[in-house]
Amino acid sequence: MRIVLLVLLNISIYASAQSWQQIAAFPGGAQDDGAQFTINDIHYCGTGRASDFSCTGDFYAFDPASSSWMAIAPLPQWQERQYTSAFSYDGNGFVVGGENCLGNYFNTFLKYSPLTNSWTSMPDLPAPGRAGCQHLVIGSDFYLIGGRNNSGILNEVWCFHFNTNSWEQLNDLPFSGCWRGLAAAHNNLGYLFGGRTNDSNQTGWNTNTWQYDPQTDTWTTFTAFEVGQRMYQSMALQDSLLFVFGGVDQNDQTQIELVKINLNNFQTDTLTPFDASPRKGCIGFASYGYYYLSTGISGNERLDETWRLAYLSNAGFAPKNPFDIGVNFENNELLVTLQQPMNEENARIIDLQGREMLSQKCTQKYLSFEFVLLSYYS
Repeated sequence: MRIVLLVLLNISIYASAQSWQQIAAFPGGAQDDGAQFTINDIHYCGTGRASDFSCTGDFYAFDPASSSWMAIAPLPQWQERQYTSAFSYDGNGFVVGGENCLGNYFNTFLKYSPLTNSWTSMPDLPAPGRAGCQHLVIGSDFYLIGGRNNSGILNEVWCFHFNTNSWEQLNDLPFSGCWRGLAAAHNNLGYLFGGRTNDSNQTGWNTNTWQYDPQTDTWTTFTAFEVGQRMYQSMALQDSLLFVFGGVDQNDQTQIELVKINLNNFQTDTLTPFDASPRKGCIGFASYGYYYLSTGISGNERLDETWRLAYLSNAGFAPKNPFDIGVNFENNELLVTLQQPMNEENARIIDLQGREMLSQKCTQKYLSFEFVLLSYYS
């Protein structure tokens, strides 16, 4: 089998202004309420509800360097869902919870391995299924927060400990629950905001931002940043930068605002407003100075569109430092010769599904160095 390799060496190009660009459409067709996780700068997007009102288990990998999509293994049969929680940890992707289009709720927990392009089962959540949860990854722990099932909107918090491969129920949220809000982790703390709460008709709004301390298992109100009372927003976290797009406000108005929050100092900036139709239930992710927005629903129309916005003036993927690549087939070697200093940065060899095959630190300047190619089959 022929192996196609990408070599990523601290890549960047220059964008002249902040403007939204429409790029390659999501290949799974028009849908909303999907999920996303990122492994080695490749973004894996899938699940959701399609235009024919069916739920899907398809997944696709987006490579921001080429702005291209590639199909990967779908979820196992009968696991198709929407409103699932997706995240990455230790080089693998995960989905947990969700709801199918018959109104059945999942407590199943699945792991995706990019090395084998396959899904395997993890220990199920030891509680009734739920959908539209918020989630956090802090250290080696995954937190599943709130959600909704046949009992209504939930205030339960569950933690999966990767070190012990087990679930633990933690203290409940200090309010009546949260569904379809957002959560993000930074510097070993979690932040929860937006979403609906469990009042008499499940139409109340979470009006606070909450900070979670895993050391004490406590939630406290937090006023350093606020993004308003919304649900069906999309979110991306790139290093310390949190991006929140759109959603539906308490007046049932769909928003086009993109907010950037620096979680180091909580400075909040509103970026260039989205200049296509308002939408909700989108997938959001960020890479190399771009925020990406894919799928969603506008009015009653589900979408397959993908858009991006440069939030840095030097966003993108052209080589900052030129290099030459050669292959020695007799010795099974890939030779990379740097033509300028690399400032002790890392060079990685990544295949088109985001799997890191090799990595080497450029500890010398003007250096020719080699990678031994491994035999690899997908």
